[in-house]
Amino acid sequence: MTDMPAAEPLEALPLTPSRERAFRDVFVQVMTRVLNLALGIVVTALVVRTLGDSGYGQWMTILTTFQLVGFFTSLGLEQVAVREAAADPRHAEDWVGALVVTRLALTLPVMVVGLGALTLISQGHTMFIAGIILLVEFPFGVGSSLAVVHQLRVHNTLPMIVLTLNSVLWGACVLVIYLSGGGLVALALSMTLVTTATAMMQAFAAFKLLRFRLRPSRAAIIRLLRVGAPLGVAGLLVNAYARVDQIIVFEKAGSQAAGYYGAVYRVLEQAHFIPISVLTTLAPIITTLYVTDRARMLRIVTLAAEFLAIGALGALAFASVAAEPLMRLFFGEEFVPAAPALPILGGAFVFICYGYLTGNLLLVLGLAHRQIIVGIAGLVVNVIGNLILVPKYGFLAAAWMTLATEVVVVGTGGYFVVKELGGLRMVSVGRLPRVVAAAAVLLVVLLALDAMGGGLVVLALASALLYPALLLGLRAVAPQELKVLLLKRPEQPAEAV
Repeated sequence: MTDMPAAEPLEALPLTPSRERAFRDVFVQVMTRVLNLALGIVVTALVVRTLGDSGYGQWMTILTTFQLVGFFTSLGLEQVAVREAAADPRHAEDWVGALVVTRLALTLPVMVVGLGALTLISQGHTMFIAGIILLVEFPFGVGSSLAVVHQLRVHNTLPMIVLTLNSVLWGACVLVIYLSGGGLVALALSMTLVTTATAMMQAFAAFKLLRFRLRPSRAAIIRLLRVGAPLGVAGLLVNAYARVDQIIVFEKAGSQAAGYYGAVYRVLEQAHFIPISVLTTLAPIITTLYVTDRARMLRIVTLAAEFLAIGALGALAFASVAAEPLMRLFFGEEFVPAAPALPILGGAFVFICYGYLTGNLLLVLGLAHRQIIVGIAGLVVNVIGNLILVPKYGFLAAAWMTLATEVVVVGTGGYFVVKELGGLRMVSVGRLPRVVAAAAVLLVVLLALDAMGGGLVVLALASALLYPALLLGLRAVAPQELKVLLLKRPEQPAEAV
């Protein structure tokens, strides 16, 4: 191991924080990501208006392709690094160093593959140039991955600041491009510059907390690759079935349909802040407790499931009623035909949230190789369904296939998790029935308001006021938990989790 002193003793890593700290960390992330979501939707609307439906279809196709290819630079290694460092905090700097070195080594070959993919999908000189510019940011993705250092300390405030700064800078650039009449190339250049700058900020902040070395032990690199290999293959399959539908729509239904689908799918992607926020905080805790106290681990898993249901089911109820005015507000009148896909993808989002949870549990339980089976099942269902249905039914078929795919993925992954834990008797539903009841009542009220002519503002206000009241009234959320989020109280012992 290294003789270089860390910024603070590694034993200080709070891998079993109090319940209050966990709640507060999730709350900070959710609120920050909500603000970023609002800004992101506005920025997306400006991008759509800048490029038009066909140009936006090209933009989303480039981004989707690079997100798929770019997965080869990470292969899910961040999850493995968090798992290993959480279980072995004294050697955290070695695991983080192994993560950095491995990701850097993967970048160059991935950029070559990305260039080949860009050549195949490009429709014109402008699209190709924009893609070349976006390729430049690949090596700097390593900096963003160093948010794992803050995740290990269950203190994710600074990554949220960096995320917000990235959103603000990107939004300012898009506004300037919109006002000046820029296009694909200008957007690509701005995104590359902003992403690179904020990634470097994240890397600097991580190094101040944990002075990892760029010559990690060989054992750490081998372990990272050995555990990460099946996870990487599984992650590649997940990215494939999550992204390939956009490309199929582009090829089989045209750029306009791809623009419609890309716009509504962008809303879905922005909503991923809910499972990301919950599991960024709870995943390291689950990992640690799996080694030390499995009964407490199961309680934390139930808590995560409750949090996920609160966010996902509330969003589904709202999207089911407000889809058309939301699309009109976000993207303009020409994108209103995409509205019917929003509640369908809202249903898929419920399963996506639990896909995050089952994926993390498979890793913690040492079943990363099972994720390959999960990914293959999802990819087969998605590709076959889209190839059959999209040519006839367009982008709406792609939305339904996303829902069907996520049902298969969560069902398959959940089966492996429950089996490993010892059967359904080990699984507690906790307050999930109460969350479902609150969301159902919210849906009924929103439908009634919509039938009476209530617009988007009325629906939004009703959701913001009624849903928390329902959650409290049905005791899906306890009042003392809200006090934890709103008041800064002394930390309780770790056993309170």
